[in-house]
Order: sequence, then structure tokens, then C-alpha cells
Amino acid sequence: MPLTPHSNVLLVEDDLVFQNTFVRVFDLMAGDWKIHAFQQGASALQVLAKPDCQFHLALIDIGLPDISGIDVIAAVRQRFAELPILVTTAFTSEETFLSAIRAGANGYLLKGDSDLSMCHSIELVLQGQYPVSPALARHLFRLAGGPNLKQTPNDLNLSKRELELLQFIAKGCSYASCADVMNIALSTVQTHIRNMYRKLEVSNQRQAITKAQSAGLLKL
Repeated sequence: MPLTPHSNVLLVEDDLVFQNTFVRVFDLMAGDWKIHAFQQGASALQVLAKPDCQFHLALIDIGLPDISGIDVIAAVRQRFAELPILVTTAFTSEETFLSAIRAGANGYLLKGDSDLSMCHSIELVLQGQYPVSPALARHLFRLAGGPNLKQTPNDLNLSKRELELLQFIAKGCSYASCADVMNIALSTVQTHIRNMYRKLEVSNQRQAITKAQSAGLLKL
């Protein structure tokens, strides 16, 4: 895509640390880039509704505080049929990956990638290619019908303690009972629960149990 004197970037990212990361990344790139940053998806959608808005690239996080980044990706794609859209997220699940691609994303980057790696990925997507962080390559092999790579606890980043706790919860144990059996404080149980929800990208026990079962991590 040819660059104008000022190339506009739509950045939808609620974490100010990562907003600053992308400022550094675009400082490494050729051209004059203007970043239009939004911490909430709804604010970005309001701008997209304006008939005179123009962007040359969109960087969209999945885990936004108000609405799903998947919905923002779909709205951007509906508004701009050819605009390069890159996902920038900490979510590594195959389900999220597929949802983003189906919504219209052209690439999928993880926030742990280096500035130079992200810079290279942005350059690739501007050239019409489809960059994906190396850590997500297993999803592409699975989709392509490669060897059946079964998910393991490491794929979902659950610790042994978190898996043990999830096993007890799946059997109907209360948080207090789990704390007693595992010989840990109730507050520690609650911390493990929050971490599990974040890693599994779920919001309640039922969803966590279902997702863990689908990955073959629970023995019921």
C-alpha cells in the first residue's frame, strides 16, 4: 500500500505500556506515521462511523475492557475492505486465533514479540503478506491437516497447582474446600482462579471446565 505524507494507524489497545511500545515500533519504520490510539473498542467504533476517517493500518488487541477485539476487527473489515489488520494480543488459544482471522485479521502478533519482530511483521502485512507469531505456528499446522498436535497444559500455560485446583472444582468442591484439601489460603485459591480464567480466556467455572475438558486436561 503506498504511503501518504502521513500514514494513519488505528491502534485499539487498553494498556498504555503497549501503546508506548507501538510508538517505539513505528519510530523504527520508514515514513511518517500518525497513531490514533483508543483504549476502548466503542471509542474506535465511533471514529469508524465517521465518513471521512482514513486509515492505512489497524492494530487491534483482543482483550479490551468494554467489547471483544474480535467485534472491532469485524467492524474495521466491514468499513475498510482492503485495510491491513493486525491482531496484537497476549491470547494464544486456537479458538481466539481462528475467530480473529475469520473476522478479517491479516496477521496475529503476540505482545511478547520484540520491537524489531513487530516492525518486520507490520512491514510484511503492508506488503500484502500474512504474518503470524512463531509461537502460533502449531495452529497453522493443525488447520492444514498436519500431525495431530494434542494440547497440553503447557499450551494453555496452566500450572500444576492450577490444574489440580480446576480438577477439584470440576468435581463440585467449593473454594473453601479446595483451600483445605490443597493446604493453601482461600485468597490463594481465588488468585489461582483469576489466573486460570485469564489463561483460558473464560469468565466463569463452567466455561473453564468445558475448555479444559476439550483440551484433554481434566479426568472426570
